[in-house]
Amino acid sequence: MNNSVLLLLIFIAILASYLIFINYRKKKKQENKKATEIIEESKKDNSTEIKQEKSADEECCGQHEVCERDSLINTKIIADYYDDEELDVFIGKKQENYTDEEIRVFENIFYTLKEFDVAGWLKSLQIRGIELPDKIKEEALLIMKERRFKV
Repeated sequence: MNNSVLLLLIFIAILASYLIFINYRKKKKQENKKATEIIEESKKDNSTEIKQEKSADEECCGQHEVCERDSLINTKIIADYYDDEELDVFIGKKQENYTDEEIRVFENIFYTLKEFDVAGWLKSLQIRGIELPDKIKEEALLIMKERRFKV
């Protein structure tokens, strides 16, 4: 009698664990599907993208924390701000239409960034749809390249 009750309890525990596991997997699939839909919508809405060409010598060095942080490939949906909220007025404006004063606004922010914040700032601008002036873009990409080869 005692053994049969114990076996019944074990069976119920295993069954309950299985049902909880199935429910968890179902919820994860739904969350992944929603995340994929949001990313697809974001890709359609984001008209400006920084395209990064990969050459053989620029492949991942195996130090994933650094490589992912320094990557210009967008994996986020929400932009991080680097005390640069004033740049939101440039959303959708073409970089060739910037005045010298507007370029100085970008320069003031860029030159106060720490070297390791440059990649995140560039991603933030990309997500927000803000084009970077060519002069600053060249310097930023140079910093990114130097950081990649330092590590």
